[in-house]
Amino acid sequence: MRKLLKPWRHGEKGFTLVELLVVIALLGLLVAIAVPNVIQFIGRGEQESKDTDEHNVQTAVLALFADAGKHTLDQSYFDIQTKTDVEGVKATVNGTEYTLDNYLLGGQYPLIQAYDISIDGLVTVSGTS
Repeated sequence: MRKLLKPWRHGEKGFTLVELLVVIALLGLLVAIAVPNVIQFIGRGEQESKDTDEHNVQTAVLALFADAGKHTLDQSYFDIQTKTDVEGVKATVNGTEYTLDNYLLGGQYPLIQAYDISIDGLVTVSGTS
């Protein structure tokens, strides 16, 4: 038993410098691999969130048209993003107003990005054609 314990000195604690450098190198390698992938996922998630937001607004406009029985809004609207903006988007039929805020699930305000909505219901991101 003494022969097995002889290579290790009693009371010796900690790691050698070589062991610490190997661990640091491995951690650096893992970070170098992981960080670009995480950044890529974040960027893709942001774009998908914007696309989903735009789709939700377009779907809300179509639902408004279906309920109103009319396929045009009262006018074109620009830079729609806040609660007040969304409440202002409407179609009026026989004195009844159908406003867009009733068709956006959960009344989520503000929207992720601003939208332009043409009189015929085409939804585009503000500043693009």
